[in-house]
Amino acid sequence: MSATRQSGRGCSCIHPETCIDRHQGRYLIAVYRLTRSHDERVRTGTVSDRLEVSPASVTEMFDRLESEGLVDYEKQKGVTVTARGEKVARELVRRQRVVRAFFDSELGITLSPETGYRIGFVLPDEGIDRLRKLVDDSSGYTRSDE
Repeated sequence: MSATRQSGRGCSCIHPETCIDRHQGRYLIAVYRLTRSHDERVRTGTVSDRLEVSPASVTEMFDRLESEGLVDYEKQKGVTVTARGEKVARELVRRQRVVRAFFDSELGITLSPETGYRIGFVLPDEGIDRLRKLVDDSSGYTRSDE
C-alpha cells in the first residue's frame, strides 16, 4: 500500500487503506454492525465486549475515529457511524465477504471473519474485483449478496 493517509475530517474518500489503519477498521466495523442491529448509539462496553478489548481502548479508538470523521462519539451516550464512516465500513465488510466467498468457493477453505478481513484490507481494489469476478463466474455469488 503506497497510498498516503489523509488526516482528519478533510478526507472524503472511502478507500479504507487510505483513510484508516487495519486496527481502526476493526473497531469501525464493530460499531457499524452494532448500530445496525441496535438502531441507536452503541456504548463503549458493548464494543469492548464484542472485540474483547478494554473499555479504555475502545474510548481511545472512538476519539481517533471521531477525529477522522468516521463516527460521532459522545461520552456517556455512545457512538454512531457518520455517513462517511458507514461507507468505509461497508467497503471493509464487502472486501471481507468477497475474500471469504473466494476461499470457500474456489479453494474449499472456510476463513474466519478476522482472516477474511485482514486479507481483504491489504488487497488492492483490482485484486478484490478479480476475486469477486471469479466467485461470480463460478458460484452464482453476486454483488447484491454483499
